[in-house]
Amino acid sequence: MFPMCIRLFTPLLLVLLHTTITVGSSNFPLAPPDVSSPRATMESFIFYTDAFYKAVSAQERDVSKEKNAMTKAILCFDLSNLPPKVRANEGKEAVLQLYEIFSRMSLPELTDIPGKDEVPGMDVALRLQDISNEFSLGQWRVPHTEITIGRATKGSRAGAFLFTPSTVKHLDQYYNAVRDLPYRNGIANGIYEMYIYSSGWLIPDGFISTLPDWLKRGYNGQALWQWIGLVLSISAGCLLFCFLLYCHTKKKRNLKSNALGLSALFVTLSGIAICFFIEYVLDIQINITGKVMTVSTILLEFIIYILAAWSILLTGNIVRHLIITSRHIDEKALDADVIKLTCNLVSIALVLIICFQAFSQWGLSLNTIFASAGIVGLAVALAARETLANFFGGISIFLDRPFRAGDYIVLDTGERGEIKAVGMRSTRLQTRDDIMITIPNSVITNVKIVNQSAPKQNFRVHIKIGVAYDSDLDKVEKTLLEVAAANPLACKTPPPKVRLRTFGESSINFELLTWAMRPHDRGRLTHELSKEIHRLFNKNGIEIPLPHLVIQHSAPDKT
Repeated sequence: MFPMCIRLFTPLLLVLLHTTITVGSSNFPLAPPDVSSPRATMESFIFYTDAFYKAVSAQERDVSKEKNAMTKAILCFDLSNLPPKVRANEGKEAVLQLYEIFSRMSLPELTDIPGKDEVPGMDVALRLQDISNEFSLGQWRVPHTEITIGRATKGSRAGAFLFTPSTVKHLDQYYNAVRDLPYRNGIANGIYEMYIYSSGWLIPDGFISTLPDWLKRGYNGQALWQWIGLVLSISAGCLLFCFLLYCHTKKKRNLKSNALGLSALFVTLSGIAICFFIEYVLDIQINITGKVMTVSTILLEFIIYILAAWSILLTGNIVRHLIITSRHIDEKALDADVIKLTCNLVSIALVLIICFQAFSQWGLSLNTIFASAGIVGLAVALAARETLANFFGGISIFLDRPFRAGDYIVLDTGERGEIKAVGMRSTRLQTRDDIMITIPNSVITNVKIVNQSAPKQNFRVHIKIGVAYDSDLDKVEKTLLEVAAANPLACKTPPPKVRLRTFGESSINFELLTWAMRPHDRGRLTHELSKEIHRLFNKNGIEIPLPHLVIQHSAPDKT
């Protein structure tokens, strides 16, 4: 008696349910479908697919209603095993295939599907298993099928009852098994084939209807004309990209560095635009569906990400070159190396972000990749520890600025010379004998360095000279100052100075103090000043005494 009452009141319950969902969806258009139990998921799916079919079949189509109903229906599926990039297309196809399947079979009564209050308890699950084998804890299977609604256990939708990933994976197989069966009474459908064999606004429907039947015949889920459109679209895109690449190669010899980089960047960005356009044509206009569209999308996205990464590297090179040339930085200086390093690191970081985004869109796990990268990084660090030490030594030189290109330094080992280049791995020093010394940065940052060019470029020259004790000291001082003031290599500011240092055994010792314009003028200035001092001393009668020894003889003692 009780089952009979249930069967009598089931239609009324369904009407009330549909009314409730309709009122709720109209008042709360952003509310997600109810997936709190297998019964709620089944009801939501049927309601939203019916709404989609009515919107599509209406004389005046309402695109917003179609899109809203399809979006809600897709939310009844667990698509977590699919790459995020193809979930929209795969979800839409899954909705239409399952709707076609349900339109050809008898669905269970409402009361035979576990509701919200019947799902959580183990005792309820066991009790329902005694009645039917269609329900187990956390899952419900449509009778006489493998179509299953299960509780999601991971992700943002954990706890919701959704059509399982296994069901989504095998919907093609299920649909092909029932596609030749008649629809249930009162149902006129065919919406799935209308979807997969339709075209976009660029291809008029009237044009498709005029094609011969053999072009409209389906092969692997696509009509023959769609296969032809697929091949033509990809071929046209490849030819256009090859033409742009040929033009770039042809002009390569006549372009400067910046212009060449901009030309290459234009080619890569054009390739990205071509791939996006092909993807749009295949998806929206030719309407490629199913696994063919999934494979095409992944391949096109792979090419897009490669071209995007290459565009980032090209942009980094262009920006680096513009910065260096605009600031007139020496290509061999540390500043240029640091700018290059910074641009390269930024470019590599952006490329890694692109790779991360690509892996995320394709649904690939990054845990294994990161673990492998850590092991490889450790191996590289151990194998290249000297290189890394030199690299960080270059960073230390850049931060501390103990010297830079053009400075004169003296090493603790005695070598003196001009810094020609400070790289990220080594520093090159040219001595006055024109000998180039290359010093690893890890070494030069740990030794004593005398920078003769810092904090000022001027270098002090000391010339010591002795005069006879009977010399006019004021005249000596005046002559030395005149010599320093007349030499163009000596700085006028600060002015030269003369100091009387000591009274020696055979001379009065003076010291001329003046500044050379640059450290490498020290030797030449010392030479010219010494010659001029000798000439003027001879001219003015100032004696430069030689050391002499006075020996006195005493008479011998005869006692």
